[in-house]
Amino acid sequence: MMRKIRLTPPAQRGARGARARLYIRWMPHLGAEAVALYELLRVLPDVGLDAPELEELAELLRSTPESVERSLEALKNAGFVAERDGWLEVAEHPPVAAGGSGDSGIEVVQAGAEGVTPDDYFRYMGTLPAPHILEFLNGYCERDGMTPDAVREALRIASERDARRVGYVRSILERWVERGVRTVEDVRRFEEDRRLKLVAEGGKGVSYGENRSAAARRKEGYEWFFGE
Repeated sequence: MMRKIRLTPPAQRGARGARARLYIRWMPHLGAEAVALYELLRVLPDVGLDAPELEELAELLRSTPESVERSLEALKNAGFVAERDGWLEVAEHPPVAAGGSGDSGIEVVQAGAEGVTPDDYFRYMGTLPAPHILEFLNGYCERDGMTPDAVREALRIASERDARRVGYVRSILERWVERGVRTVEDVRRFEEDRRLKLVAEGGKGVSYGENRSAAARRKEGYEWFFGE
């Protein structure tokens, strides 16, 4: 039985990439220990543990080395972990369970890029968002075609203006939707135009993007929704 597993190439040092969300739908297929092991394997290199022993993993998980080894095999079979030349590569994004195939009744496909995440919200607003707030913010991507980076720009602007309220972020996003702003580049041009208008006291603005229709929902009251 192996006693140590390597999580990075032997010559590689440094921090890993951005953390990915673990889809809870995997829990019934892998078991709680395998899910916890995956999360643990992703963060250990960030704290300098590039080659933990199975006994160390078992202690952290309050399990046994034999059970950890079985969980590791389950992660390999499901595509969470891949064996390389003398080390193990831990997937940055957990696979998504979709459809049905094989003994487990699931088909493994790679997860796509996420929209606005709790980490994004916390970085700019200083608090963790309720699920309905994230759903609301990501709605601008799904419904209005805005990129996640543009929504993050709205959070950043609200933070810089010391207006860390969801209602204020909404007012920014609604103004952008009305003016057809969709991308970060659109945001930069829009904000530059807005500054020029303030200087010129009433200069004509510019619309960007394909959809320039006003959002009907911008006049609705969302105070109850945001608790403001």
